[in-house]
Amino acid sequence: MTEVTAPRGGAFHPKLWLLRFTPFGGHGQPRLRLALLSRNLTTDTSWDLSLSLDGVAGGSDVAANAPLVALVRALPDLASGRAAPGRVVDMVTSLANDLTSAQWDKPEQIRSISFAVNGLTEQVWRPRVGSTLGIVSPFMTDSALTALVARISPDNACLLGRGEEMALLKPETLARFGKKYVLDEMAETEDGEETEDTGTGPVPARGLHAKAFITERYSNTEITMGSGNATAPALIGGENVEVFATLSGRTSDLGTVEEQMTPDRLGRYLREFVPFTPEDISAEVEADRRLDETRRRLAEADPVLRCKDDPADEGRIHLLLEFRKPTQLPHDIALRIWPLVPGREHGINLTEIDSGERLLARLALKDVTRWIGVQLHDNATGVRQEFTLGTELIDLPDTRTAEILRSIIEDRDKFLRYIRLLLGDVSEAAKALFAAGQGGSFSGMFGSGQESPILEDMVRALSGDGRQLRDIERLVTRLSDPDTGKSDVIPEEFLDLWATFQQVLPKERRND
Repeated sequence: MTEVTAPRGGAFHPKLWLLRFTPFGGHGQPRLRLALLSRNLTTDTSWDLSLSLDGVAGGSDVAANAPLVALVRALPDLASGRAAPGRVVDMVTSLANDLTSAQWDKPEQIRSISFAVNGLTEQVWRPRVGSTLGIVSPFMTDSALTALVARISPDNACLLGRGEEMALLKPETLARFGKKYVLDEMAETEDGEETEDTGTGPVPARGLHAKAFITERYSNTEITMGSGNATAPALIGGENVEVFATLSGRTSDLGTVEEQMTPDRLGRYLREFVPFTPEDISAEVEADRRLDETRRRLAEADPVLRCKDDPADEGRIHLLLEFRKPTQLPHDIALRIWPLVPGREHGINLTEIDSGERLLARLALKDVTRWIGVQLHDNATGVRQEFTLGTELIDLPDTRTAEILRSIIEDRDKFLRYIRLLLGDVSEAAKALFAAGQGGSFSGMFGSGQESPILEDMVRALSGDGRQLRDIERLVTRLSDPDTGKSDVIPEEFLDLWATFQQVLPKERRND
C-alpha cells in the first residue's frame, strides 16, 4: 500500500479495483476484472453502488479506457513521502498496459460504456445535459447542483441525498428540483433498528453513501456512477481525484428517472424531504477541514521507522520514529501515533512533527510493520480523525518474516492449511476454517502430505508457471532449521514429497 495525494489539492477519492487473471502456463490472453464502486474499504453498513466488468486484454487500444489508463499510470507519481517501491511501479505499469486494450463484456441491455477521471488535469468532466436528471449523492453543494440542472426544468429534476446535507442548501437550489427524497429511517438499518455510528470522519457509517447521475437523452438513458459526489471539488473545480463510469442504453430497456423512483423499485425505501433548520455545525466542518490539512502534512512529512535490536530488553525491538520533512503541527490539534499491530495503548503523544528521533514502542519482532495508527483531535470541538499511515521501515532484522510465519503456523494442521491457500484452493480452505471453528480438525480436510488432494494440486502447479511452488519453497526454507533441514511444524511426509518435487522443478523456477 502506498499513500498518495491529489495533485490539485483536493481529496484522493476514487474507489477502483483492477484484477488480472493469467492462464496457467502463460497460454492465452489474460482476463481483467474492473470493479468501480462508491464504497470505501470500511466496515460500514451504508447504501452503496458497485459496477463489476469482466474483459479480455489484448488486441488494439480501446479509446474509452484512456481515462482509466491515465489514472493507473499516474498513481506511482502521486506517492507522498515514501516513494512507490519498484515492484509496485512495475505491477502498475503492467496492469495499465493490459487495461489499454481491455475489451469489456457489456451488461445486458447496455449498448456502450465510457469512463472519466477528474483531478489529474485542469479538464473537469461532469454528466451530460439531457431532458431529465436524477442525482443520488450523500454530499452536495449549491454551486454543483445549480450547474448540473441549469438547463433542466424542475419538473424533470430529482434529488436523493442525506437530509442533514439537503437542509444546508439554499432554498433557491432546492426549488430547482421538483422531487426531493431521503432514505426512510426504516431503510437505513436492518429491521429499522438503531446501530451505533462509529464513524470517525465525514463518511457516514450507515445511511446513503451511493453516488449516481441518471440522464435521459433523446431515446437513451445514461447512468453514471462512481466516486464523485455532487460537489464543487468533484464536478466544478475538479480538485478531487474522482473516477466515473457511464453506462448507456435504450430508455425502453433501462427505464426513466421517474421509473427508478416508483414504489416497486427504489421508491419503497424513500420518503420526501421536508426542509428543516439544521444544527449549526460550522465549527465542526472547519475542524474537519483543518484535520484534513494536518493529515496531508503528516503524509508529506515522510515518516520513518527504524528498528533497533536490544537483546537486553527480552529480545524486543525498539521502534524509533522520525520525520524526514518536518512540518508545523497546529497548537490546538492533539496528535497520537502508535504501531498498528499492538494497538493504541503502545503509542505516544506528539507536540511536534520534526526530524528528532524518538522511541515509539518496544515490540516483539513479529509485531513490527511499517504501518502506524494516527489520531488527530481538535481540542476546541472534540472532532477527531483516525487513520493508518505507511512509513519507511529500515534496519528490519532478516529473521522477521520467519518469526511472523512461526507465530501463524504453530502446528502441522496450520501448515497444511497454509499450503492449501498457497495452492489456490480457497473453497477447501474456507471449509477447513469453518470446521476448525466448530471444533473440528484440519487434518481430515487436508490430509497428510502424501494424500492425493495436495499432491494433485502440486502437480497441477508444476505444470503451470510454478509460482505457487516457489512460494512453497520459500515457506519450507523459512520454517526449517538451516542446519538440519527439519521443522517441528512441517510433517515429515510432506518434506519427503517436497524433496521429490525439488528434483523435477526447473532450475530457473527454483532460483526465481
